[in-house]
Amino acid sequence: MNVLAIYHHLQEKRMSKDWEWVPDKKEDEVFEYKNSIWAKTDKEPIYDNPCYAVFNDKYPCTEGHLLYVPKTKDAPGMIGLCFQEAYRDGMEKVKEGKIDGFNIGMNHGGCAGQTVFWPHVHFIPRKNGDQEPGARGIRIVYPTDPFNPNKKKEL
Repeated sequence: MNVLAIYHHLQEKRMSKDWEWVPDKKEDEVFEYKNSIWAKTDKEPIYDNPCYAVFNDKYPCTEGHLLYVPKTKDAPGMIGLCFQEAYRDGMEKVKEGKIDGFNIGMNHGGCAGQTVFWPHVHFIPRKNGDQEPGARGIRIVYPTDPFNPNKKKEL
């Protein structure tokens, strides 16, 4: 099974309640961008340069959810560049009044929710009132956080 087929299979399972990610390292150990799921997708990047590409997320959290994908897998500087560009683009959209805020993040490792094992930075645009009151941001991602406002246990 190739990486793209595994990805589609996992995305379908992710939508079901019995989803559990057990990475197949044989399939996940792709070291060149040209062999990655990003290069093999039928979706064109919305922006592409020699260092990184930007794609629409296949399963967006909000409208405008983007993925900034470095073209070098194990280069922290390129991952940093993706964070920098996502932040710059987000600030520009806030300034233009297109969004009220944004989340930028990265899942690294299966335990952190990573399902595509090539580094990529999520940019999630936000608007005031786009979610229920209560915990937001990283506090919702890590529900056992003792400072999560939705946690019932007293400190």
